[in-house]
Amino acid sequence: MDETQIDVRGIINVLRRQFRLIAGVVFVVLAIATIVVLALKPIYTSSALILVDTSGKDVLDPTSADLGSSTINARVDSEVELAKAPTVLLRVVRDAKLLEDPSFRSEPGWTSRILTFLRLRDETPATGAELLDSTLSQLRSSVSVQRRGLTFLIAIQAQATAPEKAAMIANAVANAYISEQLDAKIDSTLAARDIIQDRLTEASGALALSEDAVDDFITTNIGMIADETGRSDLEAMLGAVTTANDERSRLMVAVDAADLGLRRRDWTALTQSLQSDALLQLETQRQTVADSLARAGEGSQTAIDLRAELSRVEAQLEAAAESELGNLRAQVTTVQGRASDLQAQLRSGVLSSNLSSATLTKIYELQQNSEIARGQYQTLLTRLKELDQQAFLQMADSRIVSEALPPEAPSFPNPRVILAMAGIAALGLGIGLAFLYENFIGGVVSTDQLQSLVKSRRALSIPRQKPQREMQSLADIIVQSPLSVFAEAIRKVRLAVDQSFRRDESASSLDEKRGRVVLVTSTAPGEGKTTTSLALARAYAQSGLTTLLIDCDLRKPSVHRQLGWNPSTGLIDYLSSGDTTEAPSLLSIVKVDESSGIGVLVGSRKSDGATDALIVGQTFGRLVRAATKAFEVVILDTPPVEPVVDGVYLAQFADAVVFVVKWASTPQPSMRTAVASISEAMRPGADLVMVLNQNGTADARYSAKYGYYSDAY
Repeated sequence: MDETQIDVRGIINVLRRQFRLIAGVVFVVLAIATIVVLALKPIYTSSALILVDTSGKDVLDPTSADLGSSTINARVDSEVELAKAPTVLLRVVRDAKLLEDPSFRSEPGWTSRILTFLRLRDETPATGAELLDSTLSQLRSSVSVQRRGLTFLIAIQAQATAPEKAAMIANAVANAYISEQLDAKIDSTLAARDIIQDRLTEASGALALSEDAVDDFITTNIGMIADETGRSDLEAMLGAVTTANDERSRLMVAVDAADLGLRRRDWTALTQSLQSDALLQLETQRQTVADSLARAGEGSQTAIDLRAELSRVEAQLEAAAESELGNLRAQVTTVQGRASDLQAQLRSGVLSSNLSSATLTKIYELQQNSEIARGQYQTLLTRLKELDQQAFLQMADSRIVSEALPPEAPSFPNPRVILAMAGIAALGLGIGLAFLYENFIGGVVSTDQLQSLVKSRRALSIPRQKPQREMQSLADIIVQSPLSVFAEAIRKVRLAVDQSFRRDESASSLDEKRGRVVLVTSTAPGEGKTTTSLALARAYAQSGLTTLLIDCDLRKPSVHRQLGWNPSTGLIDYLSSGDTTEAPSLLSIVKVDESSGIGVLVGSRKSDGATDALIVGQTFGRLVRAATKAFEVVILDTPPVEPVVDGVYLAQFADAVVFVVKWASTPQPSMRTAVASISEAMRPGADLVMVLNQNGTADARYSAKYGYYSDAY
């Protein structure tokens, strides 16, 4: 099959084999997610909608110019930024009294709590600035402002642990934004009014100077004007104006002095300023009562009566003074009006006279400057009054179209969404772990997987099988039930080994005929290599080949136990003899398995010393050579590769190596290391046959394929 194709059946088998792992991961993740959901505080979200009106909001001028679409979008986007400005949030903190709200106070973290508990840090209360910064930070994180698409609507959302508080905060932010917008417009109008007020003061002074410039020119040049025009009455008119102005000045001095005396209740100065007989009589009466009060005894009835009389006289004096002061102000107004009329008559008389062109040009120039100053003053005064009106008639450009209401359900956490996402993530994690365990960490579970892991040309499978009787070896099935599924699997292993022999013979230039050596090993103990060795030896014997099985596991020999033997001597005795003259012959130490006819060189006991020295010695080499001359097939049952090095040394004698891997048990990294060690030690031309032992999956489909031909076993 092409490597790029997806093996759906293989994927399904992996999922089926690792179902417990996947289900466990899903259960654990969902349990954790459920606990987290139950532990999380519910968060409620409430939203208020604000409509931004991009048209002008001038009550005095309802007409407004249309704005372009780009300008409108920029305006609405600007309002979004202004709605979450620090000034708005500060106003919310102040208006909603969030500094007093415990939910907006930042709690110390676990690190601070532990350090404080261990007295490694002093617990100091937060300052006002720190508390305000903390409150603002929490408010900023709980409030979001967004524009709804390309509309003029702005949504202000607030999150809180209580639905009423979420609605309250959203509405508070909306109201604060509207108030800040209105205050900004009012402040801008008042700032413009203050600028106009300053300019108006300057314009008033300029107007007064320009008005006085004409009169000053006429007054200064009255003699020249009279000579030019021949009018002698002009000087008399100027004298009348001067007399009126002097009288107005005198009266203004009297008014100011009287007003000051009245405010200070200085009756003597007031009487002298107003020069009124009625006031003089009342002042004399007041002074008499005051003198009598000073001579009367303190607290006496006379003193009390005199103090009451003094208060009455002072009240009469104050009323009379205010009346006289009013009359005096009226006189000032009358005199000022008469002076203005006389000044106007003088100016009119001068202008109606036959003046020279130079004089007339100068007067008209001064008048024109006066008219310009008057026009500027009038314009500023009109604008000032408009700004005064606008400052108190401003309207916000935005308005709340939908107030925030307490939500009925929390927006976070959403148990369904969280558990669904957790379930999907857990399923993905479980499947990932299943494939990771299947292909990199756990044991081998298929021949395809085994073949891809070790890059072997051949990988076979021996199905899971149990002996019929207790203490019986599975290798006995070869003899007792030769048509069983297990026996057929062993014969397939024999076939693979024979094919490797034929390839080796075709590639070899040696003409010497000798028996073939098959080495059977595994990664770790307990993977069934000894059972496979015995079963394979019996399969070769059934095919008519003389076969010798050598138990090379000098650390823990076990072939004799599977055969039910209890020998007194074995391989270790042969290898320990050393001297060839005293060493027994091969045939003298080989026993015959009566059920199958194979020769067996057992290991009777464990070695007391290092076994690798016995394996690499010349004695074992002579043994193998003698065995290959006497037998057609020699099978070496070696120790596992991972704990003992003997199998690696023995690989040099093998024409084929059968490497046994226990299904779903042998760790893949260990197996790869063991196979690499054996492959490096094998002689050139030797072949490696991988065997997946005790296969319990659908890959071992012998029962389905060959059950019809097999016996009942």
